[in-house]
Amino acid sequence: MEEKKTHSIFKKVKELTREDKILWKEEADGSTFYTSVSDFKIYIGKSVGTVSFELFNHHNEKIGLLEEGGYFENTQGLDAFYEQVRKKVLKIDDGLDDLLNQLERLD
Repeated sequence: MEEKKTHSIFKKVKELTREDKILWKEEADGSTFYTSVSDFKIYIGKSVGTVSFELFNHHNEKIGLLEEGGYFENTQGLDAFYEQVRKKVLKIDDGLDDLLNQLERLD
């Protein structure tokens, strides 16, 4: 039951992120991103080929976990969502656009 609810939350978070209704921030390690919804925290991170999606309550207790990669395969699309969040937070598309504009000016 817990995993089913965590999957439902994951789907909703993906949808709200795509609609720019959830904003993510970068952790100091550079490979973990987080957001808050009320008193809850949501983390997505990548380490040693495994992507983790973790949910914490207002007591900072882990209440949900999905992992993909390594030995875990209990969700599809977690790695792609991680990349989406990473690109959004780091503004990778904006940087690529800026670089392309700079290169075009050199012509």
